[in-house]
Amino acid sequence: MIKTELNKIVLISGLLISSSAVADHVPEIDCLIEPNKIIELSSQVSGVLDTISVDRSDSVKKGQIVARLKSDVELVKLRASEETLNVSRVEQKRAIDLYRDHVITLSEKEQADHELALNELEVKHALANLELRNIRSPIDGVVADRYLMPGEFIEDNPILKLAQLDPLRVEVVAPVTYFGQVNTGMHAQVKTEFGSFDNLIAEVVVVDKVIDAASGTFGIRLELQNKDNQIPGGLKCSVRFFEEHEEAEYARLHSSGKDDVTITAPVITNQNELDDNQNTICRRIGPFRKKDTLLALMNALESDINSYEVHDETSTLNAYRVTTLALASSEAAKVIESEMKKAGVKDIAILKGEEGFSISLGLFRNKKSAYKRQAKIKKMGYDCKVVPKQMNKTIYWAEINADKSEDELSELVTASGVKDTDNLLYQSCSTEILASGNIQ
Repeated sequence: MIKTELNKIVLISGLLISSSAVADHVPEIDCLIEPNKIIELSSQVSGVLDTISVDRSDSVKKGQIVARLKSDVELVKLRASEETLNVSRVEQKRAIDLYRDHVITLSEKEQADHELALNELEVKHALANLELRNIRSPIDGVVADRYLMPGEFIEDNPILKLAQLDPLRVEVVAPVTYFGQVNTGMHAQVKTEFGSFDNLIAEVVVVDKVIDAASGTFGIRLELQNKDNQIPGGLKCSVRFFEEHEEAEYARLHSSGKDDVTITAPVITNQNELDDNQNTICRRIGPFRKKDTLLALMNALESDINSYEVHDETSTLNAYRVTTLALASSEAAKVIESEMKKAGVKDIAILKGEEGFSISLGLFRNKKSAYKRQAKIKKMGYDCKVVPKQMNKTIYWAEINADKSEDELSELVTASGVKDTDNLLYQSCSTEILASGNIQ
């Protein structure tokens, strides 16, 4: 074993000496463009989702509220704390006047001051608890996936997957023969396998200090600026590292402000030049949450396009509802609901179904969480069951045939004035790029 490890060390040492002696320029190397960060966003507190304001492929800003938990109890506590604070302010003002007139002692006046300070802290505490029900995005990015729906109970499960696409990471695995020739701060030209993007220049930010002995490779990471998230994550690519004279020229131009290292607008190839019989370009636009929105946009673009087809994509979500057994009437349901709330059961609602009335105790995406909730309610003395449910979610796409470039189509969509068309994707009909960065 020791001899084998020594052989590996000798081999790597020889390769390093060879690389420094020859010092060949690093050729083009395959790479992969990835999101800078992937975050599965959850909540600091448990509860039932009230609203989710974003969906897959939507852009989000740092600090933006993307979801909220039900907060009726917290709102009531805040209002009660504010009322108590108002009373304390009146009492404290009265205590100051009485102390000035020597009616009360200094101790009694200080007690009124103390009560006011405590009630101010209670209001801050109530506001903080209410803020915990707001789920905010920790990054600027896009929604890569949505795991839950309003009405589902949250414990430690994620709600959304967020991807930061500006800047992007470019991951490279290079042969050990080039170790020492690539350093942090160097620049490289990046060419994507799909699509055509001009002037993609990335900066080396990480060079691994440990060589993988088994494969004889080391890792390099570059950072690629991506304004407006125009370049998707997940693209295969190749990088060509600058030579010394190119690096010097780049540094000169960059310092004088004559170049733009963040140009990421795709160059649309005119397909008419490739095929004289091809008079139109097929573009896939979407996703649309509502079919009516898609049709309204197609009607608005009718005079600018040749034809279009509507396609839908339906996904099925498995869910589990925890509910009481059927009750005889709504009055009986209200009695049980009141008892449960007094016992400390939160986030419940009365449902009316085919079997009668029942009390919903939460809708869960995770089966284990549903049965955990059932066990907790049963322990409190209430009989309940877990009912499997399936929920369908449908999005719509339009395949458009038109002699328009992507930029021209985008301008026409904006000029149409149709609502909910701000974050559409424009794709080739033969290739679909997901917001998560995967290519299918």
